[in-house]
Amino acid sequence: MTEPADYEHDLATQVLIELYSEIPPPSKLVTGHFHSGGDYRVVRPAGVGSWYLLYTAGGTGRYRIGADSLTLRVGDLVLVSPGTEHDYGTVGTYWETWWAHFQPRRDWHAWWSLPQAMPGLSYVRLTRPSETDRLVSAFARLHRDAQRAGLSPTGDTELHLLEQNLAVQLTMNGIEEVLLVAASSLRRETRSLDPRVQLVLDAVTSDPARAHTLNSLAGLAQVSVSRLAHLFKEQVGDSIMSVVVGLRLQRASELLGATDMSVGQVARAVGFESPHYFSRQFGRRFGASPSDYRRSVRNPGQC
Repeated sequence: MTEPADYEHDLATQVLIELYSEIPPPSKLVTGHFHSGGDYRVVRPAGVGSWYLLYTAGGTGRYRIGADSLTLRVGDLVLVSPGTEHDYGTVGTYWETWWAHFQPRRDWHAWWSLPQAMPGLSYVRLTRPSETDRLVSAFARLHRDAQRAGLSPTGDTELHLLEQNLAVQLTMNGIEEVLLVAASSLRRETRSLDPRVQLVLDAVTSDPARAHTLNSLAGLAQVSVSRLAHLFKEQVGDSIMSVVVGLRLQRASELLGATDMSVGQVARAVGFESPHYFSRQFGRRFGASPSDYRRSVRNPGQC
């Protein structure tokens, strides 16, 4: 359940422009996860025949429709309706996304209305670690289920078709979970975050590996450390440094699955000075050591 191989590129010197309107077919369920380089771009002037769900897990991207443009950062979820122009790409050095093309179940329309940022494009920014972690986990599961749904028959065709249908339904359950988390977040957030909290949240989510301290972040927000800590905990639901560590660990999990960097290299790349401390924190978050986690991601059938 992946798009053509030339869909993914991480060469910063090459601009990728895909011009098509029939891929994927409207009825086909397609999911994916990719890291794109600095000049990645996709253009589909007529859109596609399916709904498109796009979540930013790292870096920065941009979605443009006509003269309107929307910058996408960590925690941003976009839902694009069929036939809506696709023109999106990386901003800066990289952009990491989870995505899915799908057709919704009929009963979803009773609750899945999300605020429109542009005609044909709905947008939600998720800020709570409990929500962003859940979305990444849901996308990872639904992507694995989508891959299972595309397995070739192994003997018993009838049994294969049953397994395939179950995998498709599990994939749809994952997409439904993503949308429900977004809808629940909107219902709960009756007011926007304090601008000072939002400023700090944007700073740590855009660059979690940076040596953030409470003093530096309080200076950025121009409030005292104690006042910032209180506001942040009250509105985000977690402490600032807990959010920073969570973001670093999430990025580490992505690097472990997508690169051949050593555990020590990954630790340093995401902002941990001590590999041992990193491994302890990683084990608490993911229930496995970094090395075991890498093996489970790369060889799911052997774990």
